[in-house]
Amino acid sequence: MTLTSTADHRKGALSLILVIILVLGWSSPAAAWLFHATRRAAARSILRRGVNPAKLHSKARFGSGLYLSRRRSTALAEKGASSAVVKFKSSRALDKRTVDFRQPTSRSIKARLGNSDLRGAIKKSIIGPKLGRKLGRWGGKQGKVIEYRSAQTGGSNLVIPKQVLQKHPNLVRSISAR
Repeated sequence: MTLTSTADHRKGALSLILVIILVLGWSSPAAAWLFHATRRAAARSILRRGVNPAKLHSKARFGSGLYLSRRRSTALAEKGASSAVVKFKSSRALDKRTVDFRQPTSRSIKARLGNSDLRGAIKKSIIGPKLGRKLGRWGGKQGKVIEYRSAQTGGSNLVIPKQVLQKHPNLVRSISAR
């Protein structure tokens, strides 16, 4: 019988931790949360029953969809300081479906929309409403989530189109509200 040293135990424990991280994946805590600002009554309803696709606003910049922010402050800036903020847990499926339009170019938009009419303003990397609705319709048909730049703070926002939310309701899960 041989006695093992504490250094061997430490190496074994460290290698076990590394294997667990590699198998389960490492995710940063900041990237795991998304925020949605809304009225207090709507926040309570979202926490109890989840997001109701019938309540989504069709006149928004990217059309009907669930609008989320990467930071709480960005969500409040978009909606107003007196709003309640619902905290959502992100998923890997959401990350896989996300298309980045934070620095949009005509080439990246044409790659998605084809040679259709690309009227609609892009000023300081912020997509205007006409082009935004076209991208929202494209995202709904393709099952994609759109990440874009906030007009208020320059932060990062996401929109999950209504069709995507109906097909994949588990992309985000509500956790808490403040």
